[in-house]
Amino acid sequence: MDEEFIYLDNAATTWPKPPEVQKAVADCLVRQGANPGRSSHRMSLEAERIIEETRFLLARFFNAPSPDHVIFTLNCTDSLNMALKGLLHPGDRVITGPYEHNSVIRPLRRLERKGVSVSVIRGTRDFCLDLAYCYQVARQGVDLAVMSHASNVTGCTQPVREMAEAVHEMGGVFILDAAQTAGRVKIDMEEMGIDILAAPGHKGLYGPMGTGILVLGRNIDIEPFREGGTGFRSEDEMQPLDLPWHLEAGTPNLPGIAGLRAAIRFIQKVSIEEISRKETEMARTLYEALRGIPGVRLFCPPEGPKNGIVSFTIDGCDVSLAGTILDQVFGIGVRTGLHCAPQAHKSIGTFPSGTIRASFGYFNTFEHVERLVSAVRQIAARSPGITSSTGSSSAPLNSYNSSRLPKSTS
Repeated sequence: MDEEFIYLDNAATTWPKPPEVQKAVADCLVRQGANPGRSSHRMSLEAERIIEETRFLLARFFNAPSPDHVIFTLNCTDSLNMALKGLLHPGDRVITGPYEHNSVIRPLRRLERKGVSVSVIRGTRDFCLDLAYCYQVARQGVDLAVMSHASNVTGCTQPVREMAEAVHEMGGVFILDAAQTAGRVKIDMEEMGIDILAAPGHKGLYGPMGTGILVLGRNIDIEPFREGGTGFRSEDEMQPLDLPWHLEAGTPNLPGIAGLRAAIRFIQKVSIEEISRKETEMARTLYEALRGIPGVRLFCPPEGPKNGIVSFTIDGCDVSLAGTILDQVFGIGVRTGLHCAPQAHKSIGTFPSGTIRASFGYFNTFEHVERLVSAVRQIAARSPGITSSTGSSSAPLNSYNSSRLPKSTS
């Protein structure tokens, strides 16, 4: 983070990565870049050690049954696709939430065309899952439920344990999409009743892009859709049944996994509690400040943010235009639009335009909050149809306070 640009898009991917993560990726490319598990020479063995250490760390991090139940994937979307398409068959009944990302909805819609039944639980006015309705639908029969732990639009966190209980009561499997919570919220698979956990390595876990994990509970049998070399049981023409090789094929992203190992150690050193506290405090500070700006509409829990996500709109200003102004005039990067979650926006009433989303990470500061508030105040004051307490709002674009402009645009 430098003085010229403020990055507030951490719900998409955290940036910057911790220095130790950057170093681990570079060191791997320079010193340990052999193919893990394929050869018996020292570099290959060292590469395999990196893979297994990372598996062990992640298994402990999420209280998985075994390190072998930690599967490395490309990202959270890849993990969800593997789980959904490897478990569901025509005639199966699935329930999902009203705030899901396209990484859940799109695979389910394709499976629906093949005969899988999909039911969407309704939400409440405060952007939470309607638990009573969830129990009602589950009792009609469910083979699998897949839901996000927290919305990438509103930041609202859902009651995982209660959802899992409703599904298990009918003998179903519960999949948690932890794209927005892994690394930011303590997740104990055993205690929370999570049968399958899907998570990205590059968001709250602070690892590199191109890393994801699929963590399996006990007695979960997923059919692989990616088959090939594993370095294990190479004499067999069928994919091994043993985990993790049953669901891993081909050369893994060793530099990414090395970075993920360093990222988990970074989180353990700082603590999830401290990361969550800092992100939430900045989000709450932003939320309280934006509440006082005429024309700004917030889409957060009624009691305020419980994590680092704040979504809002500005009356009379297109969200994409607002994002462009924030970037080009004020040097602030936010996410605008539907955030790959149109279903969530339909649920909260912001479809099809979407919202402006600021999402904080551990490396943001309260000065970044102040600069965003100042920028939003200026944009709102100049938006058509908004009149502040001081009078008219029709000031020209070039009258924005440029004291904080990036050098390239000042």
